[in-house]
Amino acid sequence: MFSEAEKDLLKKYVTSVDDGIFAVKGMEGMVGAAYARYSRARGGFREVLLNEFIKEGEIDPKHADQLIERILVAYGDDSVGELEGAHVSFENISMLATKEIEDRRIGGSPIEQSTRYVFYDMKDDAGHWRYLRDPGFADAQLAKDYLATMDFIFETYASLVEPMKKYFGSLKTIEDAEYDINGDGTKEKLRDLIEEKDKKAFRITYNFDVRTKSCDTLRCLLPLSTLTNLGMFGNGRFYQHLISHLFTSAIAEAGDIGKKTLIATSEVIPQYVRRAKRSDYLASVRSEMFALASELFAASEPEIPQQLPAIHLLDDLEVFDDQVVAAMLFPYLNLSLSSIRQRAGRLDRSAKQRIIDTYVNKRTNRRDRPGRALEEGYSNTFELVTNWGVYKDLMRHRMNTQQRQLFTTKLGFDLPLELKKAGFESQVLACVKRADALFDQIASSDALLAQYAVLHGHYARWTLSMNDREAMHMLELRSTPQGHPQYRRVVQEMHRLISARSPWRGEAMKFADYNEYYWSRADSEARQRVEERILEEKFTKEIQ
Repeated sequence: MFSEAEKDLLKKYVTSVDDGIFAVKGMEGMVGAAYARYSRARGGFREVLLNEFIKEGEIDPKHADQLIERILVAYGDDSVGELEGAHVSFENISMLATKEIEDRRIGGSPIEQSTRYVFYDMKDDAGHWRYLRDPGFADAQLAKDYLATMDFIFETYASLVEPMKKYFGSLKTIEDAEYDINGDGTKEKLRDLIEEKDKKAFRITYNFDVRTKSCDTLRCLLPLSTLTNLGMFGNGRFYQHLISHLFTSAIAEAGDIGKKTLIATSEVIPQYVRRAKRSDYLASVRSEMFALASELFAASEPEIPQQLPAIHLLDDLEVFDDQVVAAMLFPYLNLSLSSIRQRAGRLDRSAKQRIIDTYVNKRTNRRDRPGRALEEGYSNTFELVTNWGVYKDLMRHRMNTQQRQLFTTKLGFDLPLELKKAGFESQVLACVKRADALFDQIASSDALLAQYAVLHGHYARWTLSMNDREAMHMLELRSTPQGHPQYRRVVQEMHRLISARSPWRGEAMKFADYNEYYWSRADSEARQRVEERILEEKFTKEIQ
Protein backbone atom coordinates (compact mmCIF):
# COMPACT_ATOMS: atom_id res chain seq x y z
CA MET A 1 0.00 0.00 0.00
CA PHE A 2 2.77 2.43 0.97
CA SER A 3 6.37 2.39 -0.15
CA GLU A 4 9.08 1.90 2.45
CA ALA A 5 10.02 5.58 2.14
CA GLU A 6 6.40 6.63 2.72
CA LYS A 7 6.15 4.32 5.71
CA ASP A 8 9.22 5.94 7.22
CA LEU A 9 7.58 9.35 6.86
CA LEU A 10 4.27 8.19 8.29
CA LYS A 11 5.77 6.49 11.36
CA LYS A 12 6.33 9.92 12.89
CA TYR A 13 2.61 10.67 12.84
CA VAL A 14 0.67 7.40 13.18
CA THR A 15 1.04 4.39 15.46
CA SER A 16 0.70 1.93 12.58
CA VAL A 17 1.39 2.23 8.86
CA ASP A 18 -0.35 -1.07 8.05
CA ASP A 19 -3.34 -1.64 10.34
CA GLY A 20 -6.72 -0.08 9.70
CA ILE A 21 -6.93 1.04 13.33
CA PHE A 22 -4.26 3.48 14.50
CA ALA A 23 -3.75 6.58 16.60
CA VAL A 24 -2.39 9.93 15.45
CA LYS A 25 0.64 11.48 17.17
CA GLY A 26 2.96 14.47 16.85
CA MET A 27 0.38 16.67 15.09
CA GLU A 28 -0.76 18.97 17.86
CA GLY A 29 -3.01 21.69 16.50
CA MET A 30 -3.35 20.08 13.07
CA VAL A 31 -5.25 16.83 13.62
CA GLY A 32 -8.70 18.40 13.44
CA ALA A 33 -8.08 19.94 10.05
CA ALA A 34 -6.51 16.74 8.76
CA TYR A 35 -9.55 14.77 9.87
CA ALA A 36 -11.87 17.30 8.25
CA ARG A 37 -10.03 17.00 4.95
CA TYR A 38 -9.96 13.22 5.33
CA SER A 39 -13.78 13.20 5.54
CA ARG A 40 -13.98 14.37 1.92
CA ALA A 41 -11.03 12.49 0.49
CA ARG A 42 -11.18 9.24 -1.47
CA GLY A 43 -8.24 7.73 0.36
CA GLY A 44 -7.49 7.20 4.04
CA PHE A 45 -5.99 9.48 6.66
CA ARG A 46 -2.42 8.43 5.89
CA GLU A 47 -2.90 9.24 2.22
CA VAL A 48 -4.18 12.68 3.20
CA LEU A 49 -1.06 13.26 5.28
CA LEU A 50 1.24 12.25 2.47
CA ASN A 51 -0.59 14.14 -0.26
CA GLU A 52 -1.52 17.37 1.51
CA PHE A 53 0.33 17.88 4.80
CA ILE A 54 3.81 16.36 4.49
CA LYS A 55 6.17 18.41 2.35
CA GLU A 56 9.82 17.45 1.90
CA GLY A 57 9.61 14.79 4.57
CA GLU A 58 8.04 16.92 7.31
CA ILE A 59 4.76 18.62 8.17
CA ASP A 60 5.47 22.23 7.36
CA PRO A 61 3.75 24.38 10.06
CA LYS A 62 3.24 27.39 7.79
CA HIS A 63 1.81 25.29 4.98
CA ALA A 64 -0.34 23.37 7.47
CA ASP A 65 -1.64 26.62 9.00
CA GLN A 66 -2.68 27.92 5.56
CA LEU A 67 -4.28 24.58 4.77
CA ILE A 68 -6.17 24.58 8.10
CA GLU A 69 -7.50 28.07 7.36
CA ARG A 70 -8.80 26.97 3.96
CA ILE A 71 -10.35 23.87 5.50
CA LEU A 72 -12.10 25.93 8.18
CA VAL A 73 -13.62 28.12 5.48
CA ALA A 74 -14.85 25.07 3.59
CA TYR A 75 -15.99 22.93 6.51
CA GLY A 76 -16.97 25.44 9.20
CA ASP A 77 -15.04 26.41 12.34
CA ASP A 78 -17.33 24.83 14.91
CA SER A 79 -17.53 21.27 13.65
CA VAL A 80 -13.82 21.05 12.85
CA GLY A 81 -13.00 22.70 16.19
CA GLU A 82 -14.36 19.68 17.99
CA LEU A 83 -11.71 17.49 16.37
CA GLU A 84 -8.78 19.44 17.83
CA GLY A 85 -7.98 20.10 21.45
CA ALA A 86 -5.49 21.47 23.94
CA HIS A 87 -4.48 21.01 27.56
CA VAL A 88 -4.40 24.32 29.47
CA SER A 89 -3.41 24.94 33.08
CA PHE A 90 -5.09 27.80 34.93
CA GLU A 91 -2.92 28.41 37.98
CA ASN A 92 -3.33 30.88 40.82
CA ILE A 93 -6.84 31.88 39.80
CA SER A 94 -9.65 32.45 42.28
CA MET A 95 -12.22 29.80 43.11
CA LEU A 96 -14.85 32.23 41.81
CA ALA A 97 -13.05 32.26 38.45
CA THR A 98 -13.03 28.44 38.29
CA LYS A 99 -16.84 28.50 38.19
CA GLU A 100 -16.78 30.96 35.29
CA ILE A 101 -14.58 28.43 33.45
CA GLU A 102 -16.31 25.20 34.50
CA ASP A 103 -19.74 26.57 33.64
CA ARG A 104 -18.73 26.19 29.97
CA ARG A 105 -19.06 22.46 30.58
CA ILE A 106 -19.63 21.05 27.07
CA GLY A 107 -16.40 20.10 25.31
CA GLY A 108 -14.15 20.64 28.31
CA SER A 109 -12.93 18.26 31.01
CA PRO A 110 -11.64 20.01 34.16
CA ILE A 111 -9.70 18.74 37.14
CA GLU A 112 -9.41 21.15 40.03
CA GLN A 113 -7.07 21.31 43.02
CA SER A 114 -8.87 19.39 45.75
CA THR A 115 -9.87 21.04 49.02
CA ARG A 116 -10.06 17.46 50.38
CA TYR A 117 -6.29 16.96 50.10
CA VAL A 118 -4.79 20.44 50.09
CA PHE A 119 -4.55 22.84 53.04
CA TYR A 120 -4.38 26.51 52.11
CA ASP A 121 -2.28 27.40 55.15
CA MET A 122 1.01 28.36 53.50
CA LYS A 123 2.09 31.81 52.35
CA ASP A 124 3.75 32.39 48.99
CA ASP A 125 7.31 33.61 48.46
CA ALA A 126 6.17 37.21 48.91
CA GLY A 127 4.67 36.40 52.30
CA HIS A 128 1.05 36.53 51.10
CA TRP A 129 -1.79 34.13 51.84
CA ARG A 130 -3.25 32.35 48.81
CA TYR A 131 -6.05 34.68 47.77
CA LEU A 132 -6.63 37.10 44.88
CA ARG A 133 -5.16 40.36 46.12
CA ASP A 134 -6.58 42.75 43.53
CA PRO A 135 -10.11 41.98 42.33
CA GLY A 136 -10.31 45.46 40.79
CA PHE A 137 -11.68 47.76 43.50
CA ALA A 138 -11.73 51.41 42.52
CA ASP A 139 -11.88 52.63 46.14
CA ALA A 140 -8.53 52.55 47.97
CA GLN A 141 -10.08 52.13 51.43
CA LEU A 142 -12.18 49.22 50.21
CA ALA A 143 -9.07 47.55 48.80
CA LYS A 144 -7.33 48.01 52.16
CA ASP A 145 -10.30 46.58 54.12
CA TYR A 146 -10.49 43.65 51.71
CA LEU A 147 -6.85 42.72 52.34
CA ALA A 148 -7.28 43.02 56.12
CA THR A 149 -10.38 40.81 56.10
CA MET A 150 -8.83 38.16 53.89
CA ASP A 151 -5.68 38.07 56.02
CA PHE A 152 -7.83 37.62 59.14
CA ILE A 153 -9.79 34.74 57.58
CA PHE A 154 -6.69 32.95 56.30
CA GLU A 155 -4.84 33.42 59.58
CA THR A 156 -7.80 31.85 61.39
CA TYR A 157 -7.97 29.00 58.88
CA ALA A 158 -4.24 28.30 59.17
CA SER A 159 -4.35 28.43 62.98
CA LEU A 160 -7.01 25.69 63.04
CA VAL A 161 -5.29 23.16 60.77
CA GLU A 162 -3.16 21.43 63.41
CA PRO A 163 -5.80 21.65 66.20
CA MET A 164 -8.40 20.00 63.93
CA LYS A 165 -5.97 17.27 62.92
CA LYS A 166 -5.36 16.62 66.61
CA TYR A 167 -9.10 16.66 67.29
CA PHE A 168 -9.83 14.03 64.64
CA GLY A 169 -6.74 12.10 65.76
CA SER A 170 -8.27 11.91 69.24
CA LEU A 171 -11.54 10.55 67.80
CA LYS A 172 -9.63 7.81 65.99
CA THR A 173 -6.14 7.11 67.32
CA ILE A 174 -3.69 5.20 65.15
CA GLU A 175 -3.86 2.37 67.69
CA ASP A 176 -7.65 2.10 67.34
CA ALA A 177 -7.79 2.57 63.56
CA GLU A 178 -8.58 -0.42 61.32
CA TYR A 179 -7.90 -0.73 57.59
CA ASP A 180 -7.87 -3.50 55.01
CA ILE A 181 -4.25 -2.85 54.10
CA ASN A 182 -3.67 -6.31 52.62
CA GLY A 183 -6.70 -6.24 50.35
CA ASP A 184 -7.92 -9.57 51.73
CA GLY A 185 -11.30 -8.25 52.88
CA THR A 186 -10.33 -8.16 56.57
CA LYS A 187 -9.60 -4.93 58.44
CA GLU A 188 -6.61 -5.05 60.76
CA LYS A 189 -5.07 -2.81 63.39
CA LEU A 190 -1.49 -1.58 63.24
CA ARG A 191 -0.39 -3.97 65.98
CA ASP A 192 -1.69 -6.94 63.94
CA LEU A 193 0.64 -6.26 61.02
CA ILE A 194 3.98 -8.03 60.71
CA GLU A 195 5.69 -6.75 57.59
CA GLU A 196 7.22 -3.29 57.77
CA LYS A 197 5.86 -2.28 54.35
CA ASP A 198 2.32 -3.02 55.59
CA LYS A 199 2.92 -0.93 58.70
CA LYS A 200 4.17 1.92 56.54
CA ALA A 201 1.10 1.67 54.29
CA PHE A 202 -1.11 1.69 57.39
CA ARG A 203 0.47 4.89 58.73
CA ILE A 204 0.14 6.61 55.34
CA THR A 205 -3.53 5.63 55.18
CA TYR A 206 -4.17 6.85 58.72
CA ASN A 207 -2.51 10.20 58.06
CA PHE A 208 -4.55 10.69 54.89
CA ASP A 209 -7.70 9.63 56.75
CA VAL A 210 -7.24 12.29 59.44
CA ARG A 211 -5.97 14.87 56.96
CA THR A 212 -8.93 14.60 54.55
CA LYS A 213 -11.40 14.79 57.44
CA SER A 214 -9.71 17.98 58.61
CA CYS A 215 -9.66 19.42 55.08
CA ASP A 216 -13.34 18.58 54.57
CA THR A 217 -14.26 20.38 57.78
CA LEU A 218 -12.10 23.48 57.48
CA ARG A 219 -12.94 24.25 53.87
CA CYS A 220 -16.04 26.10 55.11
CA LEU A 221 -13.71 29.03 55.91
CA LEU A 222 -12.14 29.33 52.46
CA PRO A 223 -13.40 32.42 50.60
CA LEU A 224 -14.11 32.46 46.88
CA SER A 225 -11.05 34.69 46.52
CA THR A 226 -8.86 31.65 47.40
CA LEU A 227 -6.28 30.94 44.71
CA THR A 228 -6.37 27.46 43.23
CA ASN A 229 -5.22 25.51 40.18
CA LEU A 230 -7.35 24.06 37.41
CA GLY A 231 -6.27 21.74 34.61
CA MET A 232 -8.44 21.56 31.51
CA PHE A 233 -8.59 19.55 28.34
CA GLY A 234 -10.99 20.98 25.81
CA ASN A 235 -11.67 21.01 22.10
CA GLY A 236 -11.30 24.04 19.89
CA ARG A 237 -14.97 24.96 20.01
CA PHE A 238 -14.91 24.82 23.82
CA TYR A 239 -11.96 27.21 24.06
CA GLN A 240 -13.46 29.62 21.56
CA HIS A 241 -16.68 29.86 23.58
CA LEU A 242 -14.81 29.94 26.90
CA ILE A 243 -12.54 32.81 25.85
CA SER A 244 -15.52 34.74 24.46
CA HIS A 245 -17.35 34.25 27.75
CA LEU A 246 -14.37 35.42 29.78
CA PHE A 247 -13.99 38.51 27.58
CA THR A 248 -17.68 39.26 28.10
CA SER A 249 -17.62 38.88 31.88
CA ALA A 250 -17.90 42.03 33.98
CA ILE A 251 -15.37 40.55 36.43
CA ALA A 252 -11.89 41.95 35.76
CA GLU A 253 -10.11 38.71 36.72
CA ALA A 254 -12.15 36.76 34.17
CA GLY A 255 -11.21 39.18 31.40
CA ASP A 256 -7.53 38.85 32.29
CA ILE A 257 -7.79 35.05 32.28
CA GLY A 258 -9.48 35.27 28.87
CA LYS A 259 -6.57 37.26 27.41
CA LYS A 260 -3.97 34.83 28.77
CA THR A 261 -6.00 31.82 27.60
CA LEU A 262 -6.18 33.24 24.07
CA ILE A 263 -2.41 33.78 24.05
CA ALA A 264 -1.76 30.24 25.32
CA THR A 265 -4.17 28.43 22.99
CA SER A 266 -3.02 30.49 20.00
CA GLU A 267 0.33 28.75 20.39
CA VAL A 268 -1.15 25.28 19.87
CA ILE A 269 -4.56 25.60 18.15
CA PRO A 270 -4.48 29.13 16.67
CA GLN A 271 -7.06 28.68 13.96
CA TYR A 272 -9.66 27.32 16.38
CA VAL A 273 -9.69 30.27 18.78
CA ARG A 274 -9.21 33.15 16.35
CA ARG A 275 -12.92 34.06 16.40
CA ALA A 276 -13.05 34.35 20.19
CA LYS A 277 -14.20 37.84 21.16
CA ARG A 278 -16.39 39.77 23.57
CA SER A 279 -20.14 39.38 22.95
CA ASP A 280 -21.82 42.77 23.18
CA TYR A 281 -25.14 40.94 22.83
CA LEU A 282 -24.64 38.81 25.96
CA ALA A 283 -23.22 41.75 27.91
CA SER A 284 -26.29 43.79 27.01
CA VAL A 285 -28.67 40.96 27.94
CA ARG A 286 -26.97 40.55 31.33
CA SER A 287 -27.07 44.25 32.13
CA GLU A 288 -30.65 44.79 30.96
CA MET A 289 -31.97 41.64 32.67
CA PHE A 290 -30.48 42.65 36.03
CA ALA A 291 -32.13 46.07 35.64
CA LEU A 292 -35.48 44.66 34.51
CA ALA A 293 -35.58 42.04 37.27
CA SER A 294 -34.92 44.75 39.88
CA GLU A 295 -37.66 46.92 38.38
CA LEU A 296 -40.33 44.21 38.24
CA PHE A 297 -39.39 42.55 41.53
CA ALA A 298 -38.73 45.48 43.82
CA ALA A 299 -35.55 45.15 45.88
CA SER A 300 -36.15 43.03 48.97
CA GLU A 301 -34.32 40.94 51.51
CA PRO A 302 -33.06 37.55 50.27
CA GLU A 303 -35.66 34.80 50.59
CA ILE A 304 -34.23 32.34 53.11
CA PRO A 305 -35.72 28.82 53.34
CA GLN A 306 -37.10 27.77 56.71
CA GLN A 307 -34.76 24.78 56.75
CA LEU A 308 -31.25 24.57 55.36
CA PRO A 309 -30.01 22.98 53.21
CA ALA A 310 -33.16 23.20 51.11
CA ILE A 311 -33.86 20.74 48.31
CA HIS A 312 -37.11 21.15 46.38
CA LEU A 313 -38.19 18.97 43.44
CA LEU A 314 -40.38 20.69 40.86
CA ASP A 315 -42.64 19.56 37.97
CA ASP A 316 -45.57 17.17 37.47
CA LEU A 317 -44.79 13.83 35.86
CA GLU A 318 -48.20 12.39 34.95
CA VAL A 319 -48.05 13.19 31.23
CA PHE A 320 -44.27 13.06 31.05
CA ASP A 321 -44.20 9.40 32.08
CA ASP A 322 -46.03 8.41 28.90
CA GLN A 323 -43.27 10.04 26.86
CA VAL A 324 -40.62 8.09 28.77
CA VAL A 325 -42.46 4.79 28.27
CA ALA A 326 -42.77 5.57 24.56
CA ALA A 327 -39.06 6.31 24.37
CA MET A 328 -38.35 2.95 26.03
CA LEU A 329 -40.38 1.16 23.33
CA PHE A 330 -39.17 3.18 20.33
CA PRO A 331 -36.02 1.15 19.38
CA TYR A 332 -38.00 -2.08 19.47
CA LEU A 333 -40.91 -1.12 17.14
CA ASN A 334 -41.38 0.07 13.57
CA LEU A 335 -43.97 2.74 14.44
CA SER A 336 -43.57 6.50 14.58
CA LEU A 337 -42.82 8.03 17.96
CA SER A 338 -46.12 9.94 17.77
CA SER A 339 -48.06 6.70 17.39
CA ILE A 340 -46.15 5.02 20.20
CA ARG A 341 -46.85 7.95 22.53
CA GLN A 342 -50.57 7.81 21.75
CA ARG A 343 -50.75 4.07 22.40
CA ALA A 344 -48.60 4.30 25.51
CA GLY A 345 -51.00 6.87 26.88
CA ARG A 346 -53.86 4.36 26.55
CA LEU A 347 -52.04 1.56 28.39
CA ASP A 348 -53.09 0.84 31.96
CA ARG A 349 -50.67 1.42 34.80
CA SER A 350 -49.70 -2.24 35.15
CA ALA A 351 -48.71 -2.49 31.45
CA LYS A 352 -46.60 0.66 31.73
CA GLN A 353 -44.95 -0.74 34.83
CA ARG A 354 -44.08 -3.95 32.97
CA ILE A 355 -42.36 -1.90 30.25
CA ILE A 356 -40.46 0.11 32.86
CA ASP A 357 -39.40 -2.99 34.82
CA THR A 358 -38.22 -4.75 31.67
CA TYR A 359 -36.30 -1.73 30.42
CA VAL A 360 -34.57 -0.97 33.74
CA ASN A 361 -34.21 -4.69 34.43
CA LYS A 362 -31.93 -6.29 37.04
CA ARG A 363 -29.10 -3.87 37.75
CA THR A 364 -26.22 -5.50 39.63
CA ASN A 365 -24.14 -2.34 40.19
CA ARG A 366 -24.35 1.40 39.55
CA ARG A 367 -22.54 1.06 36.20
CA ASP A 368 -25.38 -1.06 34.81
CA ARG A 369 -27.07 1.98 33.34
CA PRO A 370 -30.34 1.66 31.34
CA GLY A 371 -30.49 3.11 27.82
CA ARG A 372 -31.21 6.54 26.45
CA ALA A 373 -34.94 6.50 26.99
CA LEU A 374 -34.13 7.84 30.44
CA GLU A 375 -32.63 10.90 28.75
CA GLU A 376 -36.11 11.93 27.60
CA GLY A 377 -36.49 15.61 28.47
CA TYR A 378 -35.84 16.97 31.95
CA SER A 379 -37.93 14.98 34.37
CA ASN A 380 -36.11 16.32 37.43
CA THR A 381 -35.77 20.00 38.22
CA PHE A 382 -34.41 20.78 41.67
CA GLU A 383 -34.13 24.12 43.38
CA LEU A 384 -31.32 23.82 45.90
CA VAL A 385 -29.98 26.01 48.66
CA THR A 386 -26.75 24.31 49.72
CA ASN A 387 -23.45 25.52 51.06
CA TRP A 388 -21.07 26.71 48.37
CA GLY A 389 -18.80 23.71 48.80
CA VAL A 390 -21.65 21.34 47.90
CA TYR A 391 -22.52 23.53 44.90
CA LYS A 392 -18.88 23.38 43.78
CA ASP A 393 -18.83 19.58 43.96
CA LEU A 394 -22.14 18.92 42.21
CA MET A 395 -22.23 21.64 39.53
CA ARG A 396 -19.52 19.99 37.46
CA HIS A 397 -21.78 17.22 36.15
CA ARG A 398 -22.22 17.87 32.44
CA MET A 399 -25.49 16.20 31.42
CA ASN A 400 -27.77 18.81 32.95
CA THR A 401 -28.83 22.43 32.91
CA GLN A 402 -27.60 24.35 35.92
CA GLN A 403 -28.23 27.99 36.79
CA ARG A 404 -27.14 29.94 39.84
CA GLN A 405 -27.89 33.24 41.49
CA LEU A 406 -25.10 35.61 42.53
CA PHE A 407 -23.21 34.16 45.48
CA THR A 408 -24.03 35.92 48.71
CA THR A 409 -23.45 35.86 52.46
CA LYS A 410 -27.13 36.58 53.14
CA LEU A 411 -28.62 33.08 53.01
CA GLY A 412 -26.74 31.91 56.09
CA PHE A 413 -23.65 29.87 56.93
CA ASP A 414 -23.30 26.10 57.33
CA LEU A 415 -21.10 25.66 60.40
CA PRO A 416 -19.73 22.09 60.65
CA LEU A 417 -20.65 20.37 63.90
CA GLU A 418 -17.04 19.20 64.34
CA LEU A 419 -15.79 22.79 64.65
CA LYS A 420 -18.33 23.36 67.42
CA LYS A 421 -17.39 20.17 69.25
CA ALA A 422 -13.70 20.98 68.95
CA GLY A 423 -14.34 24.33 70.61
CA PHE A 424 -13.66 26.65 67.66
CA GLU A 425 -17.14 28.03 66.95
CA SER A 426 -16.27 31.55 68.08
CA GLN A 427 -13.23 31.75 65.78
CA VAL A 428 -15.29 30.59 62.81
CA LEU A 429 -18.16 32.97 63.51
CA ALA A 430 -15.70 35.85 63.76
CA CYS A 431 -14.62 35.06 60.17
CA VAL A 432 -18.25 34.81 59.06
CA LYS A 433 -18.97 38.21 60.59
CA ARG A 434 -15.96 39.83 58.93
CA ALA A 435 -16.83 38.25 55.55
CA ASP A 436 -20.44 39.47 55.79
CA ALA A 437 -19.34 43.01 56.61
CA LEU A 438 -16.91 43.00 53.68
CA PHE A 439 -19.62 41.64 51.40
CA ASP A 440 -21.93 44.54 52.31
CA GLN A 441 -19.14 47.03 51.79
CA ILE A 442 -18.30 45.75 48.31
CA ALA A 443 -21.91 45.06 47.26
CA SER A 444 -22.86 48.70 47.79
CA SER A 445 -20.93 49.47 44.60
CA ASP A 446 -20.42 46.13 42.81
CA ALA A 447 -22.51 43.00 43.47
CA LEU A 448 -20.30 40.87 41.20
CA LEU A 449 -17.07 41.63 43.04
CA ALA A 450 -18.80 41.12 46.40
CA GLN A 451 -18.84 37.41 45.60
CA TYR A 452 -15.11 37.22 46.42
CA ALA A 453 -16.05 37.71 50.11
CA VAL A 454 -18.34 34.65 50.17
CA LEU A 455 -17.02 31.62 52.08
CA HIS A 456 -17.34 27.93 51.17
CA GLY A 457 -19.72 27.53 54.10
CA HIS A 458 -22.15 30.22 52.92
CA TYR A 459 -25.36 29.00 51.32
CA ALA A 460 -25.98 29.48 47.58
CA ARG A 461 -29.25 29.18 45.66
CA TRP A 462 -29.14 27.31 42.36
CA THR A 463 -31.21 25.06 40.12
CA LEU A 464 -30.32 21.72 38.61
CA SER A 465 -32.38 20.14 35.83
CA MET A 466 -31.55 16.67 34.58
CA ASN A 467 -33.06 13.64 32.95
CA ASP A 468 -33.48 10.31 34.74
CA ARG A 469 -30.31 8.79 33.34
CA GLU A 470 -28.15 11.65 34.60
CA ALA A 471 -29.98 11.58 37.94
CA MET A 472 -29.21 7.87 38.23
CA HIS A 473 -25.54 8.50 37.48
CA MET A 474 -25.17 11.52 39.75
CA LEU A 475 -27.13 10.30 42.79
CA GLU A 476 -25.51 6.87 42.80
CA LEU A 477 -22.00 8.23 42.21
CA ARG A 478 -22.21 11.09 44.70
CA SER A 479 -23.65 8.93 47.47
CA THR A 480 -20.75 6.45 47.43
CA PRO A 481 -18.90 6.07 50.76
CA GLN A 482 -15.91 8.22 49.79
CA GLY A 483 -18.10 11.20 48.87
CA HIS A 484 -18.04 14.38 50.96
CA PRO A 485 -20.57 13.96 53.82
CA GLN A 486 -22.29 17.25 53.00
CA TYR A 487 -23.07 16.49 49.38
CA ARG A 488 -23.93 12.88 50.24
CA ARG A 489 -26.75 14.17 52.44
CA VAL A 490 -27.97 16.44 49.65
CA VAL A 491 -28.11 13.73 46.98
CA GLN A 492 -29.74 11.31 49.43
CA GLU A 493 -32.53 13.84 49.94
CA MET A 494 -32.81 14.34 46.16
CA HIS A 495 -33.27 10.57 45.79
CA ARG A 496 -35.91 10.55 48.54
CA LEU A 497 -37.88 13.26 46.75
CA ILE A 498 -37.68 11.45 43.41
CA SER A 499 -38.77 8.18 45.06
CA ALA A 500 -41.74 9.82 46.79
CA ARG A 501 -42.96 11.41 43.57
CA SER A 502 -42.22 8.47 41.28
CA PRO A 503 -41.52 5.12 43.01
CA TRP A 504 -40.33 3.37 39.85
CA ARG A 505 -37.68 6.00 39.29
CA GLY A 506 -36.48 5.75 42.85
CA GLU A 507 -36.28 1.97 42.60
CA ALA A 508 -34.39 2.17 39.30
CA MET A 509 -31.75 4.29 41.08
CA LYS A 510 -31.25 1.43 43.51
CA PHE A 511 -27.57 2.03 44.21
CA ALA A 512 -28.08 5.36 45.96
CA ASP A 513 -26.28 4.72 49.26
CA TYR A 514 -28.00 5.92 52.45
CA ASN A 515 -25.45 4.54 54.90
CA GLU A 516 -23.41 6.89 57.04
CA TYR A 517 -19.62 6.85 56.73
CA TYR A 518 -18.06 9.28 59.19
CA TRP A 519 -14.53 8.48 58.03
CA SER A 520 -15.56 8.68 54.40
CA ARG A 521 -12.09 8.37 52.84
CA ALA A 522 -10.80 5.54 55.05
CA ASP A 523 -11.64 2.51 52.89
CA SER A 524 -10.78 4.35 49.69
CA GLU A 525 -7.34 5.27 51.02
CA ALA A 526 -6.74 1.68 52.15
CA ARG A 527 -7.66 0.38 48.67
CA GLN A 528 -5.19 2.83 47.17
CA ARG A 529 -2.39 1.37 49.32
CA VAL A 530 -3.31 -2.12 48.05
CA GLU A 531 -3.22 -0.94 44.43
CA GLU A 532 0.11 0.80 45.02
CA ARG A 533 1.55 -2.42 46.44
CA ILE A 534 0.33 -4.43 43.43
CA LEU A 535 1.93 -1.92 41.06
CA GLU A 536 5.19 -1.95 43.01
CA GLU A 537 5.34 -5.75 42.86
CA LYS A 538 4.59 -5.67 39.13
CA PHE A 539 7.33 -3.14 38.39
CA THR A 540 9.80 -5.06 40.57
CA LYS A 541 9.15 -8.24 38.57
CA GLU A 542 9.59 -6.37 35.27
CA ILE A 543 12.97 -5.00 36.42
CA GLN A 544 14.12 -8.45 37.48
